[in-house]
Amino acid sequence: MRCKHNEICKELKGLKEKIEKQQKELEEKGKLIEKLESENIVLKYDIAEMRNKWFKNRKVKKDDKSNNKDDESKRKKENKKRGAPVGHKGWFRKKPKQIDEIIEIEPEKCSHCGSVNVKKCKSKTEEHIQEDIVIPKVKATKHIHHYGYCEDCHKIFCPKGDDELLNSYIGPTAKALAVYLKYEIKVSDRDIQELFEKLFGLKIDPSSIVGFRNQLRRAGITLYEELLKDLKKSPVVNADETGWNLNGKNYWLWNFSTSKISFTHIDPSRGQKVVSNIMGNQYNGILVSDFLSAYDKIKTKAKQKCIPHLKRAIKKVKECYKDDKIVQNYCINLKELLDNAMKLKKDFLKKLITVKWFNRKRTSLTNRLNDFFFPNPQKGILLTLSKRLIKHKDNLFTFLYHKDVPYHNNHAEQQIQNHVLMRKITFCNRSTEGIINHNVLSSLIQTAKLNDKDPLVLLKNVLLADNKEKCNLIAFVRGP
Repeated sequence: MRCKHNEICKELKGLKEKIEKQQKELEEKGKLIEKLESENIVLKYDIAEMRNKWFKNRKVKKDDKSNNKDDESKRKKENKKRGAPVGHKGWFRKKPKQIDEIIEIEPEKCSHCGSVNVKKCKSKTEEHIQEDIVIPKVKATKHIHHYGYCEDCHKIFCPKGDDELLNSYIGPTAKALAVYLKYEIKVSDRDIQELFEKLFGLKIDPSSIVGFRNQLRRAGITLYEELLKDLKKSPVVNADETGWNLNGKNYWLWNFSTSKISFTHIDPSRGQKVVSNIMGNQYNGILVSDFLSAYDKIKTKAKQKCIPHLKRAIKKVKECYKDDKIVQNYCINLKELLDNAMKLKKDFLKKLITVKWFNRKRTSLTNRLNDFFFPNPQKGILLTLSKRLIKHKDNLFTFLYHKDVPYHNNHAEQQIQNHVLMRKITFCNRSTEGIINHNVLSSLIQTAKLNDKDPLVLLKNVLLADNKEKCNLIAFVRGP
């Protein structure tokens, strides 16, 4: 009996172990199913977004059955071109201040029947002002240098002309224009060669255009370094990054900007070291950025995270979990809280509310954000959103406590946009020297534009400036 009892006990233990293993496997499979379901929801949302992006502007085929007038009127409204935004001022060409040439056109032949027997009407005239381009020609200048002798230092010297580049057959204006066409207009070297030949009659080789960029980069590197020093002293800096490419390898283009400075840096890394190398480990201002973790570890006076980025994440969660009422309420309440904060700042800047009311409302919104949480967010992207909200609670409403701090990162994204367009056209860089050229020259051009300065004038002056004149150029780039 005891033997049978022991055998039964062993069998029961074996069954228990099997049941426990099966339960563990079921739990793991259940977790895997939940994970796959959440991923499936996100993928469906992304596919729907891509479809809307690519097919929303395509014309819908007319159905044979739908011949109603209402359907036709709807289609007409959908196909109608969007007009100017509300409040947008129209643009009209102004008459030129100076008339360079006046041409009197006498009636010689009738434009209706071709008769030559015509007379001029004394009292009736009509004026027509037309602006056109006069294509310039290449100007060849011969510089004859007369050597001089200095009676103070007892040395012989050779003077330089005003617009002369020593040991160069191409002048500074042509070189500056070639660089401007490359980095601002985004024209290829072959097209620049053709433009110069067709418009100006100046024959150059595409390889020499690369030399122009190298020469300008060497002349402008000190200005680039000065811009970085000024950037670190700025009270508010916007930062953003985008993908780049070096001869097939993945790189990252970083842009750090203020209202007066645009600084570009291309690096193989997307990590925190890049931010530290540019801004330093301790930045005594406010850093405005997206939610990339590379910006988190750097010590600053304060940080402001981009609220439109967070609102897009809320929209994604809301679309993915349409049937979950708890998630829907969570998203609606969070979006309403962010919208109220943004509206409060706008009303305050427009002076629609008093300072006392602004301070009271700001405190209540901050307290609501601190108390805002989602209980047990176990679902994929909802968990990510909840973690992001907990991690960056102190960095969302910084713009309410500092007047010059925006709630968005639009300024940095606008500065990045020029590089994104260039990436699509030129496929980025093929050498490290090309990367350095892009960093320096694009920074100078975009900074000049932010200060309402002519980039062509700046590039020309950079080529012509001596070391003593660099200070004046730095002041020119920085602006008032």
